[in-house]
Amino acid sequence: MEKPKKYGTDSPILAAYALAALAVLFWGGTPVANKIAVATIDPATTGVLRAILAGPIAILLVFALKLPFPKSSHDRLLLVVSGITSFAIWPTLLSIGISLTTAAHAGLILAQIPIFTGLFAALVNRKWPGFRWWIGSIVAVVGTFFLILYRNGTTAEDASITGDLVVLAGVIACSIGYIAGGKLSPVIGTWATTFWGIALAAVTLVPVGAILLGRTNWSAVDGISWFAMSYLVILGTIGCYLAWFWALGRGGITRISSWQLAQPVITLILAAILLGELITFPLIAVAGVIVAGAAYTQLPAKHS
Repeated sequence: MEKPKKYGTDSPILAAYALAALAVLFWGGTPVANKIAVATIDPATTGVLRAILAGPIAILLVFALKLPFPKSSHDRLLLVVSGITSFAIWPTLLSIGISLTTAAHAGLILAQIPIFTGLFAALVNRKWPGFRWWIGSIVAVVGTFFLILYRNGTTAEDASITGDLVVLAGVIACSIGYIAGGKLSPVIGTWATTFWGIALAAVTLVPVGAILLGRTNWSAVDGISWFAMSYLVILGTIGCYLAWFWALGRGGITRISSWQLAQPVITLILAAILLGELITFPLIAVAGVIVAGAAYTQLPAKHS
């Protein structure tokens, strides 16, 4: 598995952890913002608009900062995979899925992202994560299953199997994008990886967006939905991905990806505050298990 780079000091590693934590914090609010947006905007359109609206900003930054474009065919393929999966497929599937399930359910399913990311990274690098990573990940996944079991009746009724499966499909696409982005970032830089990827997704989705525009009654879209869309574009699409890819490239794919195990806890809290979903003591207790599992994956390996 890819290991954190050695720079002579721990500062870059600490910075990677800090940016990863910040990205996960704001990503924790993404399911809630998505749920608010799809209340008045067509779900597929919501996901597609995330990339299209972020596209002009990304293109401006690409040329203003003279960000490098991948030179080799291998690196260009990484850009295509990273851009399409991270900024086109993933947000679209999440928006569609969350329209059929709850923000809490979506947040819980997102806990599988570091598991898929770590496993895919192991397959690509042909090296398995250490014992601590497995133990911590298993603990966090078990905690997630208990969280699902302790969901209240109303939430369960609002969450369909179809919606959960669509979100899960998006999680797989997201994990693939993380692997490609994490490998490309050290080659051309994090900003180039992120903004070229967003630009590529935006251009690709323009024809799709034109087709989907008629599915939404735009006169009925309220200010809250537009605020949620702005959150998805500025933070969920640009800011968080920029921080995340930088952290992946500097801190190591398996180590950094495990931080997302804390994301469902953040989502549950925000869902309770902003959407009125209930949080019981069992939910708080099991959320602690998830955080503990995520923290355990970050502990340094023992040396004999």
